[in-house]
Parts: sequence; C-alpha cells; structure tokens
Amino acid sequence: MPRIGNVSGRLRAGGLMVCAVAGVQATATPALAQATNTGETAQIEEVVVTARRREERLQDTPVAVTALGGEALQSRGVESVDQIAKFAPSIRFDGAAALSGGNYNATVFIRGVGQNDFAIFSDPGVGVYVDGVYYARSIGGTLDAFDVSRIEVLRGPQGTLFGKNTIGGAVIITTDQPKDTFGGKIEGVIGSLDRRDVKGHVDIPLSDKVSARLSAARLTRDGYGKRLLTGDDLGDRNATAARAQLRWQASEAVTVNLSADYTRAREHSAPQKLLVIGSVPGFVAGPFIPNFNTYVAPGLGITAPNGSKTLNTSFLTNDPYTTYGTGPNINDLDLWGTSATVDWDLGAVSFKSISAVRGLKATFARDGDNTPFTFRETFNHDVQAQYSQEFQLSGESFDNRLTWVTGVYAFRERGTDSGFAKLALGLAPGASPPPYSPSAAVYTKVTSTTYAAFAQGSLTLTDRLSATLGARYNRDEKDYVLDHRRIRDGVVIALLSRSGSWNSFTPKVGLEFKATPDILLYGSIGKGFKSGGFNARPLNDASEVTEYQPETLVTYEAGAKTAWLDRRLILNVAGYFSDYQDIQVTVNQTPRNFVANAAAGEVKGVEVELQARPTTNWSFNFGGGYMDAKYTEVGNGLAAGQVLPITLATHFVKAPKWTLNGGVEYGRELPNGGRVTARVDWSHYSTVYNDVANDPDLTQPAYDLFGARLAYASPDQLWQVALFGSNLSDERYKVSGNASSGFGLKEASYGRPREWGLSLSRKF
Repeated sequence: MPRIGNVSGRLRAGGLMVCAVAGVQATATPALAQATNTGETAQIEEVVVTARRREERLQDTPVAVTALGGEALQSRGVESVDQIAKFAPSIRFDGAAALSGGNYNATVFIRGVGQNDFAIFSDPGVGVYVDGVYYARSIGGTLDAFDVSRIEVLRGPQGTLFGKNTIGGAVIITTDQPKDTFGGKIEGVIGSLDRRDVKGHVDIPLSDKVSARLSAARLTRDGYGKRLLTGDDLGDRNATAARAQLRWQASEAVTVNLSADYTRAREHSAPQKLLVIGSVPGFVAGPFIPNFNTYVAPGLGITAPNGSKTLNTSFLTNDPYTTYGTGPNINDLDLWGTSATVDWDLGAVSFKSISAVRGLKATFARDGDNTPFTFRETFNHDVQAQYSQEFQLSGESFDNRLTWVTGVYAFRERGTDSGFAKLALGLAPGASPPPYSPSAAVYTKVTSTTYAAFAQGSLTLTDRLSATLGARYNRDEKDYVLDHRRIRDGVVIALLSRSGSWNSFTPKVGLEFKATPDILLYGSIGKGFKSGGFNARPLNDASEVTEYQPETLVTYEAGAKTAWLDRRLILNVAGYFSDYQDIQVTVNQTPRNFVANAAAGEVKGVEVELQARPTTNWSFNFGGGYMDAKYTEVGNGLAAGQVLPITLATHFVKAPKWTLNGGVEYGRELPNGGRVTARVDWSHYSTVYNDVANDPDLTQPAYDLFGARLAYASPDQLWQVALFGSNLSDERYKVSGNASSGFGLKEASYGRPREWGLSLSRKF
C-alpha cells in the first residue's frame, strides 16, 4: 500500500517554488491550453471558453476556469467526467456516493461546497451542463467522456448566469459538433480487468446546409471488487452509449442544432469495504447489533468465518476490494435526452433558444453490512424526467462599449424513488426486546418547477478598465409525496404531501483592468444558492419530514490572468473569501437521517495554474489550490432526535486543504514523419473527510495518483497507438463512506487500483 509521502512533499514544494519565482503570492485560476505541434512555434495555443454564456478567450475571462480540450483530455486519460478533478484545483468529483452502491452516483464539491447525498430529493451544489443543458440529478452524474470537445470547471458561485444549484461552481461539457466534410474515427482499447472498449464517430454532410454526426461507445471491463462467498464481481463496466447530432444552417443568420443521446449500463454495485463491526474506541455501537446476534442471527443458519453464528469481526477482510456480502448486486442506468438549440443573428442582437427533454431510470443497491446476514441493505429504483427552456438575447451596445446577455429560464422536473432499507430484519415484538427493526419500504415523489430571469453586462469605462454588473431572480417550487411504511408490520411511517417555494436573488459585480495586452486583473463579488426542500428520509414518523431553506454563498474574489515570454508561459492566479450561510447539513447516520440549515461557515483560499512551453517538444503544467474551510456557527436539528454530529472544530466534507497537480509532456517528430509523445501526470490531495462527522475510519489521509501515456502517431496522422496507465503507484484510497453507530457498522468505497490499457485508433 504505497504512500509515496516523500515524493509528494518534494513535488508540492517544487510546484510552489515555481509560483514563488514567478512572484505569485495568491494561487490561481487555470488555463490548461494545448500547445501546437507544428514545430514552427512554441507558443501556447489559445483556449476558448463559455463561462460567461458567450465564447471568449480564457485569458480574457474574469472567472476562475479550468478548460481542457479533447486532445488534452485524451492525453491525460480522462475517460469519465469525474476524472477532470485530477487536473483542476479545489475540486472533488467522486462516484459511488455513500449509501447508494451506484458507481454513476456523483458527489461533487468545488471550494468546499457541494452535495454528499445522492437522494432524489437532494439537489447538487455544483451544476453540470452538457451543450448548455442542465443535468439536475447527481444520479447518473459520473458521465462517460466520449466524443467531448471541451470540459470547463468554473470555480465559485455561478448564480447569476447559470442559476440554482451552482453555489459551488459548474462543470460545463461541450461535445464535438457535426463537421461539413465526411470523416470520422474509430478506436479500440484493451487492458487490465479484461477491458474491451470500442468507440468512434462519423461526420456525414447531408447537403450544403445540413450535416450529421453519429458517435457511439461500447465499454466493458471486469470489476475490481469481489464477493468472496458468491464469486460475483463489483465495480465492473458494461455500458453502451450513443449520440446523434444534426446541424442545419437554415440561413446565413439562423443555425439549428439538434441532438439525441442514450446511455445504457447493466452493471454490478460499487465495491464496498466493511471497516468496523461493533464497538471500538471512540465508536459505541447501539443495541441493534447485540440484540440481532442474540435473538435473530443464531436461527438463520449462517456461519461466520470464525465458525460463530453471529455477525462479528471475522467478516472483516484484509483487502479493500473484497467482501463477504451476498445482498443485491445491481447498478443499472438508462439515461437519455434530446435538445434543440437555435442561434439567430439579428444583426446588433443575437437570439438563442435551448430546449431540452431529459430522463433517467436507475436501479442500484448495496449490501451495507457486507455479510450474508440481512442487517443493513438498501435498494433504490429511481425514475426522473425534466423539461427545460431557455431564451437568451445578447449583443453589444454603445459603440461596442457594453457587452451584455439577458434571458429567461423555465425548468420542470418529476422524480420518484421506490425502494427499501432492510435494517436488522427479525427484531420484532415477541421475538426480541426493543428497539425493533426500523426497516422501511419507501416511495417518494418530488415535483420541482423553476422560473428565472437574468441579465449581465460588461461596460468599458476606459481603454483598459471595465465593470461588470449582473443579477438573477429565481423562484423554486417543490411538491413532495411520501408513502413510507415499516416492513415488519406495514405501519405507516409517513403518508403525506408537502409543498414549498423559495425565492432567490443572486447578483454579481466586478471590475476588470487590462494592465497590458497579456495581463488581466480582476475583482468580483458573486452570490449563489442551493435550493431548499424537505427531509424525505423519515424512519420513525412524519415529524421528521422537516423543511430546510436554501443555502447561500457570497464570494469575494480577486485574480490575474497573465501570459509571458511571447505566450510560452501562462500563469493565472486567484484568491477568494466565501461567506457561507444556512448550510444544509446532511446527516446520514442511520437511524439518524436528516437535512437541516444548521451551520454557517467561511471558506478562503488561493489557486494557481501555470503552463509552460519552453520548446516545441516540451510542455509543463502545474496547478495548485490551498483552501481553509471552517464552521463559524453550529445550530441544531429541526426535529426531536436530529442531533448534529458537528462542532466548530469539525472539518468540511470533501474540502482538502491542498489539491495539487502537475504534468510533463514530450513530443518529437521521427525521421519517418511519425510522432511520438510521452506524458506523465501527478495529482495530490491532502486529508479528505468523507463524512460530515469526520469519522477517523472514513477519513482518507493525504495521497498521490500518477498516470502516464506513451503514444505514436503515423506520418499521415491517421493511425495512433498508445500505451497508458493510471494509479501507477497502486494507491488505496477511500472515495466515500458511512458510519452508523446505531447499527455498529462502518463501510467505505475505494477508488480504482492500478490499471493499464493499450489503444489503437484510425481516422478517416
């Protein structure tokens, strides 16, 4: 279990020395642009982003953004959207959300703000957008990154231009669009765990005004976890994805883009590792486990590895990827959507319409006790559909001194969760003393409606100074229907409806100063929010279905975007302070499960990203984020029994103090005209607290990840073969976990082990 602590320390110190030499005292925002490989210039190529709802150079954008293009994503081995977190500061993007068992269920945090819960009634704190369309659910949020043109990570609240649930930031994904010439690419990949991937795309011009693009991927891989008693694997890949796009140039002024996509996955649950059974120092187990072992377990005919008929510590394994679990083992996902985007150039004004319909169906489960006993198991079947419509007007006014965008947005969502939580089955009146099994069969329906209007403009005050002012008004309406019943006797836990509405106003102001053509200095104040709702995990009675209000974040940020040495060096820096109010504290410590606005806090930090291309062959990049997040107030729960497991000394969830990354790439043209490219990447995270209570067994100490890729492209650039590897040091690191003192159990999911792959691709 390599820790590589000394290597990590040297790399971190070296990276920060680079920043010091450059005169940086606040650490910065990103610019991971790709450099040209023509051999004629060593300049770093320009990157275009859409962080302000219009296309502009990243170096002209006064927002903390990391942008990676398609080739950069491939060279870094980014196969799914969550892996972007290894190459951007101040972000955690993990799958296998705690309590879910679903590999696709995302937990995303930027600058210490996000959402650690996957439930249908919980909203994310970081917005995910694909081609301008908002993806409302964290279920299915760990998307496959195939046929992607660019991924942008926007850090800090984006409440003005993007709206609700972007309180931490946003991840913007832009797919490749149809080309007006015939061509395409096909790629095959083999690798460890019997990996077999095939993916490709083709551009088909249908006329001089209409072109189409078809892309598809088939992804298979054995699981990296194993059930010892059944031989089943966990964490496998078995997915098919397809996308069809049509671009119609209706006139010189009007362009219509249509898109439809579908993803189908039929996989096993995420690997789970049992960490603790029963009481240990600092963790006192409740009465469920001793009563279960006394009154229920001996009569079930199940024998533990030590020969006992009880649920005991002999079920703990020495391998983070093995388990004695035998419960439900499923992780199915159907994800689909269609969209229509119309761009109309009206001369002085441009009009854009984005219409979208999306849906998902997901079935996932976990064996939370990781034994043959039915002591703690969950099963979820979720169905969701959403409809969104956005209209935008944008343009330039006052002799092009004012650049502006305004619009309206409407969103409607319906989602249901059907399933069960089987908890200490068998504990019942007549069979055992109390407490009895709180097992529940649940049905939850949430209907959400959002209306918003927004506007933002940047006014040039002098040749070098400009000011930005924007605001958004948002109204959320939610209706909840709950039918939760106890499994052991059918008694109603909660049979009710709840409705709520919340209004939010999220302004932004900023100043930008162009010190030189290559140096932009900026300062801004922005606000974001995460929508309110109702706690929909009652286990005792309806009084637990309490309302929580929106949480808000106001961020004060200052930064610089700079280019040096004829654009051979790009250095971007940013510092920020965030005032975090009405924090929605999510507690999942069964049988305590609730959400409450029970804290306030502040987050401050610095970020830096540097890219250098000293020659046409060599390129380097470094990124670093330092974050100090702390609670300033801690309140109470909203109902009896809602006891907060936090104090002012508790650390934020998934808010490591340090997030660092670095990369080195060398490319050389061979005598035959072919090109060989070698790349090595490193990512470092300091201590990560995976649960709200900072349980020490769920806390992940500082760790490092290494990846490498060696590629050869043929002289005509049509063929490419690449050998690559990830997690080369075979680091064992936790990505999620849960502790329940009531049931005397702790469990965790670990990240993927060391893997290798070999790819062969052909363009045509």
